[in-house]
Amino acid sequence: FNEARSNCLAILANLGESFPEDVSPPVVLDQLSLTTRATLRNITRNQIKMLPPMTNRNKLNAMKFLNMLCMYSNISKPMMLPVLSCRMVKLTMEYGFCDDSIVGLATAGYSVFNYTDDIQLASHMGKLSESLIEESPNKHVIRSR
Repeated sequence: FNEARSNCLAILANLGESFPEDVSPPVVLDQLSLTTRATLRNITRNQIKMLPPMTNRNKLNAMKFLNMLCMYSNISKPMMLPVLSCRMVKLTMEYGFCDDSIVGLATAGYSVFNYTDDIQLASHMGKLSESLIEESPNKHVIRSR
């Protein structure tokens, strides 16, 4: 998993999305700061549905690799998940919605649950993600991620 994670990080850097190899608790807490949590708390299903489709090829590819990296990191470097998921949410809000956006939102909720005491926000993110999954024509594929 370490080699896969390193390869994904290298590819993401080439796509303009760089991350540190190692993530410490202060970095995680910075990613899940009150400001970030306020942004996540204010995200609604309608707001997400009104986003344009993500069309930037670099960002679409970055989202695919971020999704893969979340899977590898969950096993080998779980502290990276908040950093990765917050970037996925940021890219979604800036460049538009794609199926991988749902994974980013769900993983952000999971990260909030694991690294903060904000259970209400984690629940909100989980419900939001589930409603987006249910509406997706690719819901079975998304659920498997």
